[in-house]
Amino acid sequence: MLQFHLMHQNIREIKFDDKNFPKILKEIPSPPKKFYVWSSNGQLPKAANFLSIVGTRRCSAYGEEILRKLIADLVPYGFGTVSGMAIGIDTIVAKASLENKIPTIAVLGSGLGREAFYPPRNWRLAEEIVERGGAIISEYENDFKATLWTFPQRNRIISGLSPATLVVEAPEKSGALITARFALEQNRDVLAIPGSVFGSNSAGTNKLIKEGAGLVTSVDDILKAYGLISDPGAIGDRVADFDLSPEENKILEIITEPMDVDSIIRASMMPSHEAQSIIGLLEIRGIIRKIGSEYAKIKN
Repeated sequence: MLQFHLMHQNIREIKFDDKNFPKILKEIPSPPKKFYVWSSNGQLPKAANFLSIVGTRRCSAYGEEILRKLIADLVPYGFGTVSGMAIGIDTIVAKASLENKIPTIAVLGSGLGREAFYPPRNWRLAEEIVERGGAIISEYENDFKATLWTFPQRNRIISGLSPATLVVEAPEKSGALITARFALEQNRDVLAIPGSVFGSNSAGTNKLIKEGAGLVTSVDDILKAYGLISDPGAIGDRVADFDLSPEENKILEIITEPMDVDSIIRASMMPSHEAQSIIGLLEIRGIIRKIGSEYAKIKN
């Protein structure tokens, strides 16, 4: 029965010396000698940048809301995501990535075969990831069933596939913190979302921030960690270097102080869709930024 499922899963073994073995994963201490990939083409998906995202299985509405927003905000920058396929934050990472049509990789603590797959309730989600161009991977044989030690071990692969690991919510004793520790050992950035000092789900993330992890409250904080934008002041100094169209300059001249999008559109006297498109481009290029419901020019 297991073999029947594997034939339909398109699973491929990738060894350390294979040209398709990710270079970034070769750089970590104790990289896997091989791993198995379940994807539509037997390979990992491509992205300009990957971000590993981990967190508690018992996530709150706050954790889900900010995570979904961050993933949506990463779309224009060519990001893909890496997570662990567990219940909670991992599941939200996978679902939000699919909803926003960005590549996602899930790393299992079990083999990839149907009878071994863990957690079983996410089997259909795994199939959807593969159908939409993502990948499910594992260093374990396809019929290998998860044990307590396989989850901490697979965490080094989760952090190893990305330049940075974002911890969304984590109690003080959380598996997500093990992944953060691996990221530090791999000389990767650790990012964390702050939370209430009264919430147990924020104890781990707040502690990470106190110890030096990058604080993330918006997509800009992730982009800075990846060197995709500089500090706001530094960007402002280079506004003159951008080759702006007359329409872009017109919008920029209007934003003399923070303004909501409707006010900008009315002042520009442009068709709504055209003005919104220009506003979006200016934001992506780091010339203006959104603060609450208003847009502001980044000062020189």
